[in-house]
Amino acid sequence: MIEPATLNVRVTAQGMTARYEYDLRVGSTVGESPPLEMEYTVEVDPELVKGCRARIDAALTKAADAQSVPEPGLVKELARWGKLLYDQLFPRVQGNAAELVTRLHASTGPVLVRTNEQEVPWELLHDGRDFLGLRHDLGRRLVGKRPVVGGRSISRVGRALIVGDTIGDLPSAREEVAKVAAWLGGRGIECKVLLGHEATVLDVVTELASDETPYDLFHFCGHVATGDGTTGLMMHGRQLLGAVALQTLSSCGAPPVAFINGCASAGGGEVASMCMSFMSLGAKTVVGTRTEVADEGAWQFAAEFYGRLLAGEPAGAGVRAARAALRERPDAAWASFILYGDPAVGITKDETTESPQLPEPHDEDMMIALAPDARQLMQRVYESAADRGGVASVDLLQGLLGEEDIRRRIEGSIGADAMEALDQVIDQVLRPPSRADGDSAADGDSGTDDDGSSTGTGLGGVLSDTVNRVFTEAATRVAADGRSTITTADITAAFVAVGGGVSARLLELCGVPLARLLPDESTLDPITPDPITPGQDTLEDDSPALPRDPAPLNGDERLPMDDLSRSAVGIVRLANLLADGRGEVISTYTLLLAFGAMGSEVLRRGMHEQGATGERAFRQLSGMLTPRRRDLSPRVHDVLDQARRRSAAGRTSSGRVGEAAILLALLEDEESSARELMRKLGIDPEQLIQALGRAH
Repeated sequence: MIEPATLNVRVTAQGMTARYEYDLRVGSTVGESPPLEMEYTVEVDPELVKGCRARIDAALTKAADAQSVPEPGLVKELARWGKLLYDQLFPRVQGNAAELVTRLHASTGPVLVRTNEQEVPWELLHDGRDFLGLRHDLGRRLVGKRPVVGGRSISRVGRALIVGDTIGDLPSAREEVAKVAAWLGGRGIECKVLLGHEATVLDVVTELASDETPYDLFHFCGHVATGDGTTGLMMHGRQLLGAVALQTLSSCGAPPVAFINGCASAGGGEVASMCMSFMSLGAKTVVGTRTEVADEGAWQFAAEFYGRLLAGEPAGAGVRAARAALRERPDAAWASFILYGDPAVGITKDETTESPQLPEPHDEDMMIALAPDARQLMQRVYESAADRGGVASVDLLQGLLGEEDIRRRIEGSIGADAMEALDQVIDQVLRPPSRADGDSAADGDSGTDDDGSSTGTGLGGVLSDTVNRVFTEAATRVAADGRSTITTADITAAFVAVGGGVSARLLELCGVPLARLLPDESTLDPITPDPITPGQDTLEDDSPALPRDPAPLNGDERLPMDDLSRSAVGIVRLANLLADGRGEVISTYTLLLAFGAMGSEVLRRGMHEQGATGERAFRQLSGMLTPRRRDLSPRVHDVLDQARRRSAAGRTSSGRVGEAAILLALLEDEESSARELMRKLGIDPEQLIQALGRAH
């Protein structure tokens, strides 16, 4: 292991200025102690530092406000203040600071900033090329006078304590707690959840101080506040869990990993103080927030970070990867999180750990637990999937179809023959393929789900991303209803709500709308139309799930389309994209779906002749491929919003947003990959913008 480069920063007041003393220790192999490097001294204007920090925090707070429209130039604004601050702290005109900058640039490994001040947002300093928090695996260690407990190292995360919405005014925190508990629980981690009146100072300290079954991870989502000179996590009854209460942990130590998402009343100083309290009590890795973070951004950051950490990556690499993954979000959640601790420290993945098991049915430590019927369902699913390296959405579908009420409802709708055909399709998808010499495993044995995510190897309890989304959705619904257990009905409703993954296409293939899994189809989201049934009596002979002659009719030549109209060409090409995404050839079903998705006027007129039934069917068909909001990247959301504003200002005759408005918004974003694609095609984006502007 390579030790991180350590940038020691000591700040002392000097009248109207502040004196920053730097020394940089370069990384070395563990066990070697490099000599102290040259010191660098810089005079800094503390008011300018505070001003830049205030502008950065104000921009992040505004971006996190769900009621405001995110500024499209937010990253540029952060870079502006980060660059100004960087040049103030590392000026080229004072002494030998230029040499320090050169050596810092040359450092390619993790960097630990060891300092006695909290004002500088080190992660958001911008060196002219990128933010330091995105260039380096960056961690902080605050220097203070507190005694420090040694703490403990862990080779795996076995138990987690999750606390949130302690005073009942943050439903978003309650939702985050449910998502984190479901995510960690799906990876074999035993979770204890404390919400509302259960999360008193005494209850939380009692849990953390247990040395019989110590916690490896502590996740908090709620208020961090200061009162009567004490800074702490706000517990039920507005009690503050601060450093004095936490000193009870001095004998057993704090959990090695802590995640403090300070919401609403949280400020950078308060969260930093609490992170220091956990560090002084032996925590190795603590993640805190600079400002309030948007709900979904906080959850996504936690999931990205935990995923990396549990996979064996160092904490610094996990935080840096989470920042990079969320960089395109308009709420700027990536920019608010801070890592306290050595960025090179992580969890050594224990390869000998047994496969994660479901908790016992009466395990009272699991607040979001499985009810007996759901536990029996998942036991069957796990047993069935044990030889395939993980649980995919098709495994879960097969388990749901084994539920008597669901099976009876579907069979009564499509008939016994179609039900038998559906069973055969699922069996064929899940059946391990035979391999010829030198051949790799086919898709059904690849260890991936329909979304391409790895399900692991040899672990019957490992859930794919699609199945994890099902349990996250189910846990969220249960928490919102104030219940404590997930039932089979919750799993079924969540399965339908998240779209079912590839399983939905298998159901459609056999004439079963996904919503048919529910006892009452009216519980579906009204904006999501039911899939159109392609036929209930037989399966198309070009179905991807059934054996077929692989010999193509037209060989490898491009399909002649010179005699097709422009709209017809677009429909065929869309059908090709849909089929290719499913790994199949274009079927008549897919071609008709493309007609609907393109809003074919010819099809619309023909179907409308059949009255209200035809109109309703066309709306369903044309809406089947309409994406949900979660299917769009933050940049695409910005593009569509900008196009709508542009069209509203231009008062187009149709009142609709046209292609030109969307293309203009797409290309005007200088950091979008769309502009880069145009350049690769030899097109000048600016000239294209001018041409589109004239047309618009």
